[in-house]
Amino acid sequence: MKIDNKKAGIILSVIIILSLAISTFYMATKQGFHEDELLTYNLANSSKELSVDGGWNSPEDFNEYLAVSENDRFDYAQVYENQIIDASHPPFYYALVHTVCSLFPGVFSKWLAYSINVLAMVGILILLFKIGKKVTGNNLYALIASGAYALSIACITTTIYLRMYATLTFFVLAFLYMSLVMYEKKNTVRLSDCLMLTLIVILGILTQYYFILFAGLIGLVFLVFKIKERNIKDLIKYIIAAVIGAVIALCIYPYIISNVLGGNRGLGSLDISNLEFVTIFTYLVYKLCTYIQILAKDLFLNQVWLFALCAGFAVGAGIYFRFAKKHKLNRKAMFIIIPALVYFIGISLVSPFNSDRYVMASLPLISMLFTFAFIKIFELIKNEKARLVLPASVVLASAIAFCTVTPYYIYGRTNLYETNTDNCVFVGTAMLEWNKCIDKFMNYDSTMIVQTSQMSKTLGDELESFATDRGVVTKGKISELAKAYMFNGDTGKVTKDSMSALKTDKKLSELSEVTVYVSRLADSDSTIKYITDNTDFKNYELIQADYSFDDFYNWYDYFVETESYCNVYRFYK
Repeated sequence: MKIDNKKAGIILSVIIILSLAISTFYMATKQGFHEDELLTYNLANSSKELSVDGGWNSPEDFNEYLAVSENDRFDYAQVYENQIIDASHPPFYYALVHTVCSLFPGVFSKWLAYSINVLAMVGILILLFKIGKKVTGNNLYALIASGAYALSIACITTTIYLRMYATLTFFVLAFLYMSLVMYEKKNTVRLSDCLMLTLIVILGILTQYYFILFAGLIGLVFLVFKIKERNIKDLIKYIIAAVIGAVIALCIYPYIISNVLGGNRGLGSLDISNLEFVTIFTYLVYKLCTYIQILAKDLFLNQVWLFALCAGFAVGAGIYFRFAKKHKLNRKAMFIIIPALVYFIGISLVSPFNSDRYVMASLPLISMLFTFAFIKIFELIKNEKARLVLPASVVLASAIAFCTVTPYYIYGRTNLYETNTDNCVFVGTAMLEWNKCIDKFMNYDSTMIVQTSQMSKTLGDELESFATDRGVVTKGKISELAKAYMFNGDTGKVTKDSMSALKTDKKLSELSEVTVYVSRLADSDSTIKYITDNTDFKNYELIQADYSFDDFYNWYDYFVETESYCNVYRFYK
């Protein structure tokens, strides 16, 4: 069945609208935020500092921390400065968020950052179709591949996660598409092609540093094939355009080098020199298995066996067509296969946390790989009507997925938005966990934030048990990393203790009841004892218990599927 360009455009538009409608539905049900989503708004919009050592914060303070004030609209210098201080990501995505939020000063809303993801996803799906058409030369095949991703949990999760990863995915696909455009030309690459590639490299690097890795893998494929085909002129133009883009990005934001080489990113930054090989090996196996589970959730109905079955069919088909049918793989397909798979596996092994966000940029291409593999298998069927089973299967699988699998970042498992008292106290550590709960604090008349130096006495053992139960041969070393984990790998971070404010604060002493959040990293027992010993709040009841590691196979699930990351109590006199 052939579809002309006009019909393909109409069908693609329907696919995009349907995908975004589903994402918007899930976005409407989203209750709560990942802490990095809240950081998105803070780093994009504000230089506001909250009182975190025993002072009180009002809802207006929290709103000012997240939203653009009237006097700070379109202040990109502040956005730039915030990224220098944070030292984790480049500034372009935050500038986009700041631009949208500047149109609505004083407003904190999940829909503002979501609008950027919507635009990015429109571009992603259009580019995915164009890439599919470049590889297969067939509108129908490209539409099936685009639809398979557009109607997947992976697509929805990428769209509703309020970080830079949808934008990153857009620039990765844009770079891949331009690479294919320039690859097709035999020593006829134009200046306009080079300028477009340069622009994509600049914006891609300034969006997220993982762009460098993905673009490098795509560039490596381009390099090998151009050398084989002896199209050296095009290769030189391609390299110059990419290098110029990288240099310009570095000139715009020279902190790229220090961020990439010297950043502290979770457990990935810890010193593992004291760990035995068997511990490192089994931990990497666990990480890879975790990412396979993430992939299964995002693309295969949350069923690892279904992923294994589809992967077996895809690999088997590749072997059959290559050696039995003597069909050589289209070189353009290698632009998808090598970068997507190497990136996914590489990130699985080296990522600081086991998170779907780190591999989001590869998921459209992995989805396309599986789709094209099954299209190739169905080409063996001579009856064209029977081939319609494949697109029908995509629709059916998508329907089953949305009925049985909940995307990440929806939350809604907490009752903490319904306040039990008018005021709140948060007890955390130097990791500043209060950032995870800002949207809940906005529901109280005022919130006191204090820090304790009494770290959890059980976390190390819990991590040890968690790792051991999942096949990691820990040799008793995992618990030694607990303190470093608490400080996000920065063991030089200064521990503070402002607990004394609880017994000296006049406002707190006048209250008859208060809600107290105790972070997971803080020691709950010592915190409760301190409050009952040093204040008039002698009674307490548990409002909501923190979730257990044992509830989740993937360590990262614990962080993305629980909003409070705390034990929450009501203290009363």
